[in-house]
Order: sequence, then C-alpha cells, then structure tokens
Amino acid sequence: MKEKPKMYQNHINKIFHNNKQIYNSLDYLNQKNDIRDIRKKINDIITANSFIYSKLVNIKVGNKIIMRKIIGIDHDNLVTIDNEYIPIESIQDIYV
Repeated sequence: MKEKPKMYQNHINKIFHNNKQIYNSLDYLNQKNDIRDIRKKINDIITANSFIYSKLVNIKVGNKIIMRKIIGIDHDNLVTIDNEYIPIESIQDIYV
C-alpha cells in the first residue's frame, strides 16, 4: 500500500489566556444572582404571614447597616414607611 502524505500540524507555542476571561464572566454572573437573592429575601419578608402593613428590617447598604420599616416594593426600589426609596441594586443584605 502506498504511503499517504502527512497532514500539516501547526506548532503550539502560544500562551493561552482564555481561563481568566471565563473566570471573570462567571464572577459577573454571580453578582447578578445576588440581586435575585435579595429580591427573593424581600419577597419572603413581604409575603410572610407576620407582615401586615410594615416590618422592621435591617438593611446592609455599603458599609452601613440601617434599620427601617418597609411597606413594599415600587419598581426597583424598596419603600419605607417614611416614604424613603432605597434602590434594590444598592442593597447587599436584608434581614428581620
């Protein structure tokens, strides 16, 4: 049998950086999941049987923990009893 010609094989002498890009994209997705988790916590507080009109909660915004009575959600804001609007994106954690 006749020998066939060999295929061209490129030499691999590159440095690959694609793992860093994948890691960064996954980290970005984890930040988006945190906003969903915060929305779920807020909905759990509002839909609880103990929530009648307002509920005193601790809200972590930046480096501060503030105590406010929340009454509901308006678009992408958390509404307090003092008619203060707190953007949900700025909330890092919320608990009773």
